[in-house]
Amino acid sequence: MKALTAKTIIGCSLALVCLFGLAQASTGQTKRFLVVIDAGHGGWDPGATGYYGTQEKDISLNIARFIRLLGLYDDEISIVLTRSEDIYIPHRERTGLANRLRADLFVSIHANAHPRHAAANGIEVLVHDDRSLPTYPQNRALALLLQKRLTRALGVTDRGIKHQTLFIRWAEMPAVLIEVGFLTNPTEELKLRSFLYQWTVAQVIFTTIKEYLRSTTAR
Repeated sequence: MKALTAKTIIGCSLALVCLFGLAQASTGQTKRFLVVIDAGHGGWDPGATGYYGTQEKDISLNIARFIRLLGLYDDEISIVLTRSEDIYIPHRERTGLANRLRADLFVSIHANAHPRHAAANGIEVLVHDDRSLPTYPQNRALALLLQKRLTRALGVTDRGIKHQTLFIRWAEMPAVLIEVGFLTNPTEELKLRSFLYQWTVAQVIFTTIKEYLRSTTAR
């Protein structure tokens, strides 16, 4: 039996804390910001599937749970998840939750796929392609900041921000969709399966969200 490495122990510890809900909120007071984090797909919808069988719905949920964990111990940001288990929730209900809560931001977590190009890799942040949306300037600003912070911190390919017709258009607050990597790239899939890598992605997303919210309220 192989000895456990420090990385394995840390990764498993983080996973247990987050996945089994051992963490408790540090304070019951109302916080300054509320952010809804959406774990893409779920339940009957696995999303993309990697070379080694990794399912997008699991990657997105783990990262979302880690972000929630970070929020539990933060004095400024409350995190609400659209789903905290392996269930499917219609897109309208995901953005509807954020609208009912009057959230400050809506961030959807996904993993990418390119069935015909296994070498495709890197991160991209997407915004809805309707530039007439009232929130479009904020959507783009948040996407650019996340794109910059994630690619620099993780040392991955910067694929730039993308414009597509997306369900996040139904959100009444700034909203983006993050593709955290390509499951169809075997090398990137192995990174995305790592709890330590998921935790790092979550940390960068959380700190960037805080940076964005602080900058917009300071203007």
